[in-house]
Amino acid sequence: MTDFQKIYKLYSADIYRFAYYLCKDVHEAEDITAETFARIISGKSPLKSETVKSYLFTIARNLFLEGLRRKKREQNADRKNSVDMVDPETSLNEKDELNALQRYLDIFAESDRTALLLRAEGFSYQEIAQTLSLSLASAKVKVHRMRLKLAEWRANREK
Repeated sequence: MTDFQKIYKLYSADIYRFAYYLCKDVHEAEDITAETFARIISGKSPLKSETVKSYLFTIARNLFLEGLRRKKREQNADRKNSVDMVDPETSLNEKDELNALQRYLDIFAESDRTALLLRAEGFSYQEIAQTLSLSLASAKVKVHRMRLKLAEWRANREK
């Protein structure tokens, strides 16, 4: 088994799950996962084994953010060329607890949500800081604040 195959086998499910969390679309998550590993193959610098997972998550996050920027540009172009229309898929099945949680988390900055998710995935604070290009202290603060907000949300839901 090649090094790439080992890396793919170890991390592909984690990268897919992370990408799906970010974009909430099966096909886009598959594309992000595939492109993440394609970039590993085409990368010019060798990978350090202790940073492979955070490196992969960083690539996946950057691909997601690139996709958001591309969609925003496309939407802006579409708005200039057509009348705004209401999205027919808004507010479907909002009764489900997971959907409610995702909606709640969506009000926070992407970096805050990502910090919380990475910590839940078992990343160290140092790995979170590297992945999000933050200081160690900032990574800890983001995770702590998001945990407090999540606890508050849960308490309010139980009332």
